[in-house]
Amino acid sequence: MPIRITGGDLRGRMVPSPPSMKTRPTGSRTREALFNILQSVDGFRMLDLFAGSGIMGIEALSRGASHVVAVEMAHSQARLLLQGYKALSLESKVTLFEKNVLTLEKEELCVEGGFDLIYADPPFKDMEYPDLRSFWEWLNPGGVAVFEAPSRNLPAWVRESSDAGMVQVRRYGESSLVIYKG
Repeated sequence: MPIRITGGDLRGRMVPSPPSMKTRPTGSRTREALFNILQSVDGFRMLDLFAGSGIMGIEALSRGASHVVAVEMAHSQARLLLQGYKALSLESKVTLFEKNVLTLEKEELCVEGGFDLIYADPPFKDMEYPDLRSFWEWLNPGGVAVFEAPSRNLPAWVRESSDAGMVQVRRYGESSLVIYKG
């Protein structure tokens, strides 16, 4: 089932959806909420970790982001993701890496500077939710990192970071957005 873009210049256009239930694209309600929280992503450089369908990067570009670096380990998903970008004539605005996010080093991305927005949606039903705090260091000053996590079972590091006032956690059904501002 195709995924509808919820905002920006490409609002209403469709993106190919993964054929299996293994990839769980971020729901439209959560996407809209996130971009309402961010208010503007004009000119942003985005890092889309565990990119899956690519919908988050496409939403960001639709709303004014300048470039997306997408990281997706599964070859079939990476091909589908690239297909979605090409269908929308956005392929010049994406750099795709087929790598394991959990072993990724910033130097491997061959990018100058940091990112204004980092988004990660690990396949948390298939694995223990990873500690993603190391990616906070990849943010430009004033940048935002947003991690989608299971609402019912927030990882300990998320609860600790929330209690320390380092992150905000906003719940949207089964998923919560963990928001860190650099």
